[in-house]
Amino acid sequence: LATRATATRIMTSIGTHSGAFQADEALGVWLLRRLPQYKSASLTRSRDPDVLKPLTIVIDVAGLYDHDQLRYDHHQRGFFETFDGENKAARDGGRPDVTGPESATGVFKTKLSASGLVYKHYGREILCALQPTLRSSPDALEWVYTKMYRDFMEGLDANDNGIEIADQVRYKDGTSLPMRVARLNSRWNEPAGSGPTETERFEQASALCGSEFGAALEYIVECELPARSLVEEALQARHSVHPCGEVLCLSSGGCPWKTHLYELERSLGVEPLVKFVLYPDTAGMWRVQAVTVEGTAFTNRLGLLEPWRGVRDAELAAKCGIPGAKFVHASGFIGGHETNEGALQMALKTIESSR
Repeated sequence: LATRATATRIMTSIGTHSGAFQADEALGVWLLRRLPQYKSASLTRSRDPDVLKPLTIVIDVAGLYDHDQLRYDHHQRGFFETFDGENKAARDGGRPDVTGPESATGVFKTKLSASGLVYKHYGREILCALQPTLRSSPDALEWVYTKMYRDFMEGLDANDNGIEIADQVRYKDGTSLPMRVARLNSRWNEPAGSGPTETERFEQASALCGSEFGAALEYIVECELPARSLVEEALQARHSVHPCGEVLCLSSGGCPWKTHLYELERSLGVEPLVKFVLYPDTAGMWRVQAVTVEGTAFTNRLGLLEPWRGVRDAELAAKCGIPGAKFVHASGFIGGHETNEGALQMALKTIESSR
């Protein structure tokens, strides 16, 4: 039995195309290798259908997307699959039900690449292999699964499918993961036989992509996920800060709260929306920060009162009638006070004046 199991592991194989490589298939191979069934799989890089046909799983080549056959290409005519959409006709070569982002189902409209297909089908298992604590929390796993796609995978899908980040691009970014992977390919004027082999270069690219994926996931699980829990607790307790429910108080400064607040307000049906968030900074001052309108960087739901803006210390305390007030930014998006109670009063006076 041991010999048979060993033989099975040796026979398991991953295939992708040969020649110049991109971040897409380099990451896809790395992701597959996180799964126990492919951990020790051999890698074959070829464009020959006869070479690819007997392989266990093939990505980014062969012109077929079929999960049952473990084939995950995205180059074939008629293919348009998205992260959370369904388009079964695209799997069998028939005319797709979805022809582009305008008719795609689900929230995400970006066409998947090969690594996107791998992530769609195996992402939850991969995440649990890399961050085992996720196994014990299905809700956290689902949130991280979607968050990781939005923050990391979708950009790679778009890049590999030639989708610009904006209709009018102002500059070229030469520091992205796809650009760094591209530079690992052999150069056109490099003497034959010099430097690493193509396979060695591909393995370097795959390791680079995996390192980036792992770091992004670690940040989401170890930083963003605890922040989300903290924001949710604060949101549930907002009426204990003040009955109006429009002021949130966080016990820790530096917590990334904005995205979590927007998502949680929607999921919990919060009304009225939160206008200000209080938190202590590293120097012990209490900040009162306006919540921006979702999707904007500088438009506040409600800014601190205009007469306070750009004023500091004693002059500010006199203007607002709150002793201990320290400053208000010229744009009104943030202010500071010596105490939590004083920061709360700055928020409440602003809210009351807007009624």
